[in-house]
Amino acid sequence: MASTVMRPFWSGLGCIVVLHRVLPEAGHSTLPANRALEITPEELRALLVWVRERGMDTISLDAVPDRLKAPCGPRFVAFTFDDGYRDNLQYALPLFREFQMPFAVNVNNGFASGSQSIWWYFLEAAVAAKAQLRFSWEGRVHEFVCHSDPEKNQAVERLSELVRSLGTSRNMLLQCIAEAAGVDPLASTRQMAMNWMEVGELAADPLVTIGAHGACHHSLNRLTEDEIEVEVIAAKRDLETRTGRELRHFAYPFGGSNAAEEREFEIVRRAGFTTMLTTRPANLFPRNAKRLDRLPRFGISGNYSAVRSLVMIESGLSSFLQERSEKNRGAR
Repeated sequence: MASTVMRPFWSGLGCIVVLHRVLPEAGHSTLPANRALEITPEELRALLVWVRERGMDTISLDAVPDRLKAPCGPRFVAFTFDDGYRDNLQYALPLFREFQMPFAVNVNNGFASGSQSIWWYFLEAAVAAKAQLRFSWEGRVHEFVCHSDPEKNQAVERLSELVRSLGTSRNMLLQCIAEAAGVDPLASTRQMAMNWMEVGELAADPLVTIGAHGACHHSLNRLTEDEIEVEVIAAKRDLETRTGRELRHFAYPFGGSNAAEEREFEIVRRAGFTTMLTTRPANLFPRNAKRLDRLPRFGISGNYSAVRSLVMIESGLSSFLQERSEKNRGAR
């Protein structure tokens, strides 16, 4: 009889990992906020080697519900990439082909069309363009000193909070910042995002699952119900038409507990997705089979060792520490 591997009770059946960009170190952001989204091809290779040597199953998002409903086999990991960056095609795909492991890319329609700003990188360009950034928004003057990297990072963090606080008026604010900085808010999108032809090329690979990631990458809790239906349901139909594939999976553009709650979960369920992915860090357990509209994912930050992060995730330590942190905050 096969021996049973004893694991901590919090380690669960497996996990879903969320990544964003894979690119050489020379192309990485100098600011921690954006660098967190980036790992090198060497780091991705090390992750895939570790998963293989650990004996974990690497499964597609399509396989996740069945593994939750009828647990069997070793622990599993499902790799996902959000937004639809060109480097997913250029650097990630060849590595997953080499290892013959499946992965998913959740595509934002506005990025692929070139109509929406990848605004976190635009903000980085804006604070780099001016030593002092000054603009007016809704009757208030906003001013940021941007000489040093710490000052730039602080400016990006404060500007990001302002941007994320808005709904459909967000692009008006971005244009206001763009005029003050003299930077095109869509330049980062053209440079970084796959266009529709490249999305189609990626979608044609049998290892790749294409998921939806919204029309304009809005935080859903800042939108009305009608606006969410456009952001999610209309975007799903458009993405299906463009790729010729049924879209079964959705990743919330912002998936933290302060960005997607019961109202958002209910509306997104109407679109008919099989799984809906948050960015709330936790391992997967059998109980998640009944909550496919809010599956947790672990992010791997480019500010830390990628393999070490996955070791903590696989062991369940990341989940344990997160749960303990939340309980401590609640106690206070």
